[in-house]
Amino acid sequence: MKKKNPVKKKADMPEFAFKEFSPEENRIYVEAVEKFRDAITTGKTLRQAYESYAIVDKELESLVRADFLKIMIAERHFSLHESLEDMAKTLDVSLDLIKHTHARMLQEVGVTAASQLDGIVPVTND
Repeated sequence: MKKKNPVKKKADMPEFAFKEFSPEENRIYVEAVEKFRDAITTGKTLRQAYESYAIVDKELESLVRADFLKIMIAERHFSLHESLEDMAKTLDVSLDLIKHTHARMLQEVGVTAASQLDGIVPVTND
């Protein structure tokens, strides 16, 4: 009978690279999020909110838009307990987009937490 290797291999986790913003990119990011938030507050759809503030740098635009949707999920779903289905309807986006973004957020949190705990042995009172 062959014994199983008692050493567990660390599961491969996806890696995320978080962009470091220049002061100008940070200014644009903050301003865009404020404009998007204002548009959503007045009843605009997500697409209309995105159209309310033009960002010339398409890579930065993509990052800001993705982050803004994550902000909306954090505030409305996690803080206010709004269902993902209701968010999709209110923002006029597909439920798949909301679910995919939600899953991505949880994955990013898990990877970040795991990297912070690397080498730390937790002590529990279970």
